[in-house]
Amino acid sequence: MRRCHLSLQDGSSFSAFIVNINVLGVYVARDDLPRLGDPLACRFQMPGNERELAIGGIVAWVNPKQQHPVHSLPPGFGIKFVELSSEDRGRIESFVEHYAARQRGR
Repeated sequence: MRRCHLSLQDGSSFSAFIVNINVLGVYVARDDLPRLGDPLACRFQMPGNERELAIGGIVAWVNPKQQHPVHSLPPGFGIKFVELSSEDRGRIESFVEHYAARQRGR
């Protein structure tokens, strides 16, 4: 998990933890959820790289705390990236490829 900082259009901001990432978006763990469709900005650092990514997105899925969790995910929400630069896309793709290769090598 990696900490991220999220800023909503209404000026509110908060921290959360990234549970899953790919070039389409991220899933973040958080009990207090924004509304579906809320635009936001997501800032975080990729492992092994000091440069912070700042990516615009929208809340595409919410997963509130449930008696029977969905896919064993913690409560949180999915963010669909809408402003991903080609450089940031490449950095995320590289991270996902290296992570997948390490998992296959287990």
